[in-house]
Amino acid sequence: MKGVRYTDAQKQEVIDFATSYNATNGRGGQSKASEKFNISQLSVATWLKAAGAPAPKSVKAPKAPKAPKAPKAAKAPKAAKVGGKVKPGTRYTPEQKKAVTDFVVAYNIENGRGGSSTAVKKFGVSPLTVIAWLKAAGVKGSSNKAKKIVKEPKAPKEPKAPKAAKAPKNVGGAESSGSSAKLSSMLSLSGQIDKAEAELASLKAKFSSLKASL
Repeated sequence: MKGVRYTDAQKQEVIDFATSYNATNGRGGQSKASEKFNISQLSVATWLKAAGAPAPKSVKAPKAPKAPKAPKAAKAPKAAKVGGKVKPGTRYTPEQKKAVTDFVVAYNIENGRGGSSTAVKKFGVSPLTVIAWLKAAGVKGSSNKAKKIVKEPKAPKEPKAPKAAKAPKNVGGAESSGSSAKLSSMLSLSGQIDKAEAELASLKAKFSSLKASL
């Protein structure tokens, strides 16, 4: 209010309030005291200066913490190319390795050899890589080319059919002739049985060899 005179006690009350507010909140005591006591801010500032009260400190807003950087996504391993040249350092999955070794084994079984070199051209991998994969898969091969040569087992020689025994001479006529025919038929059947058993043994040997090569 204009023209109002304040006592020293009133001034001190205003000063104490503004100083206390600033000590608690850092600043704003001058304006709050002006509102509370209905005094102009210029008068409050003059009283504070005359009383030697410290100027209010400016309160700096705290800096917002920096957001952590997102971790870089790991690069996926490059898939092997089918055909053509492959860049060095390409990583292969177990499925891709198995596809190559299976191709080599199947090719060698069908053609006898050459699966390793054909796989090099087909899948675009180096011969040394194919050798390492075949060795890891337990596939035997030559020391330099890792070609698995599948040799078919030799079929056992067919036993010679026994010579038909000569029918004994029999003066009995028809009875002797019938017995001789039966004996001849039995010997013929025995030879056929021996031949069939030999063929069966040969087929079993081929089957066991192919099964062991897988």
